[in-house]
Parts: sequence; C-alpha cells; structure tokens
Amino acid sequence: MLQFNLHHLISFLFVAKTRSFSRASEQLGITQPAVTQHIHALEVQFGVKLINLSRKRVFLTKAGERLVPYAEDFYNQAMMANSFLKSYRLNNLSVGISSQLLVYMTALIDRFKELHPSTRISVREAPSLVLIKELLDFRHDVCLVGPAFPYGERLQIYRIPRNEPMFFVASPEYPIVTTENPMAWKHLAPHPLILQSEGSGARELVLYHFRKRGLTPIIGTEVDNIEFAKELARQKKGISFMFEPNIREEVTRGDLRIIEMEDGPIRVGAIDVLLNKEVVSPAAQAFLKVLTEHFGGIRELPPQR
Repeated sequence: MLQFNLHHLISFLFVAKTRSFSRASEQLGITQPAVTQHIHALEVQFGVKLINLSRKRVFLTKAGERLVPYAEDFYNQAMMANSFLKSYRLNNLSVGISSQLLVYMTALIDRFKELHPSTRISVREAPSLVLIKELLDFRHDVCLVGPAFPYGERLQIYRIPRNEPMFFVASPEYPIVTTENPMAWKHLAPHPLILQSEGSGARELVLYHFRKRGLTPIIGTEVDNIEFAKELARQKKGISFMFEPNIREEVTRGDLRIIEMEDGPIRVGAIDVLLNKEVVSPAAQAFLKVLTEHFGGIRELPPQR
C-alpha cells in the first residue's frame, strides 16, 4: 500500500520541474502555502530532504533529483488513466432493456448514433429484475423496464407515460382461437402460456390479471427471447403475451392471431428509465435526452424506499 499522499508527490514534481513554488502553485491551481506544506509533509514523513531554498532559488537535493523520474512516471500514468476514464465515460454506453421493449430500441439507437457517432453502444436484453441487479452492480449505464417492481432508493427513476396494448397471441390453428371471441379469462386459464422468465415485468403483469380474477394459469414455457416465444406460439405450443408492435408483422401475414379478451387488451401505462444514482455517466445523460425527445416527455419520480 502507498504510504504517502499522491498530491504531495505531484506538488514536488511541479516544483522540481519549474524550480519555483509560485509557478508550481499557478500550474497546479492551488495556493503557494499549500505547495510548501505538501513538500514539507513528504519530507517529514520519510525523513528525507528533497528541496533546498537558497537566496529564493530552488535546488534539489540528491534524493530530490533521484525522485524526479519516479514522480514523472507516476504523473504521466495518472494523466493517461484520467484520459482513459474521461474517454470511456463519454464514448461507451451500456443499455439494459427488457425483452418486450426491444421494439423501441432501433429508432432510439439510430437517433443517438446521429448525435453521438463516436459513442459505442452495447444493448443487453434480459428480464427486468436481472437488469436492475446488473445496474446496481454498475454493469449498465441506463435500463428501460416496465413499471412492475419496487426499485429502492439507490436508483434514479424517470417515467415515460405510455398507453401500449399487450395481447395474447397464438397460432391461427390453435384450438382456442377458433372458439368464442372475445374470450373470457376463465377459458384462457387451462391453456399453457408462453411467458418470459421470472423477473420479467410482462410476466408479472399477466399473472397479476389472472390472480385478481381468482384464476391460476398454466405456465407451459418460460423464454427470454421474443422471437423464440413467437416461434413456439406458431408451433401451437401455447399462448404468448406481447406488445402489439412485436407481433404486427406475424399477425399481418396470418402466422399469429390475436385473442381478443372480453374486457379488451391489457395496457401498459409507462416505461421506466433507471439510472444508478452513484454514477451517472455523460453518455447516460445524453441518452436520457434522446429518450425525452423521442417520447415527447419524461418525468423524474421521487426516491423509492
């Protein structure tokens, strides 16, 4: 472990290079007494004289001369580390997004790339609870999830108001599709559902609607990929539950059919944008601005406990 204050070593280096306490203080942006105190503290701590003053001129002792290259190496490495961290925060953006919301990402990324062409974007698709944990572990800069979970006070939360319909869909040849329409929830419950894994906001939403009607549905298959869920539905393996934009093409082609419910589709009232309060990168702030412009409004929620 280092036994000295790194600021003291930098002050010594600037005095050694400029041979002036006043010029060193100007370049460092601190007072001259502070520079003097830094060097004195370094000398006292190690019991080694580094600088002599004679007739207001600065002279290095033998120990001071031999310390200069070490101090220079440290300072150069520190400046390189500083540049790397600044560049990384500006030029890298990691976005976590729940699977059902991926449909929104193409337009968002295209717009962000237009405005910030040098920024590298990585996108991870996962259930909401997984993304929240990864955000708290600093593995993402920003996450987009459905508002189905308590977040805790460590997260900064922005809410995008939406009114997006979600539908049950199945193969046109699936037995229930050819029966009564619109469908009663009690008639849907005996059929296997194709849902996302635990921790998904869409999964929690649909299970909540069954529970509030006193029904226990059958979970036939758990998946984390929208395309796989649609393929299983096409193969008549069960009934899936998705945002309308995610199934628009398949419904138009006749590969899937929407199951109309007697009380209409389930609607998702918002998308939540989450940031880790401890570190909000400039890239995340820029992405938040693009989100605000794209969706035409966004509001910050009070801290949750």
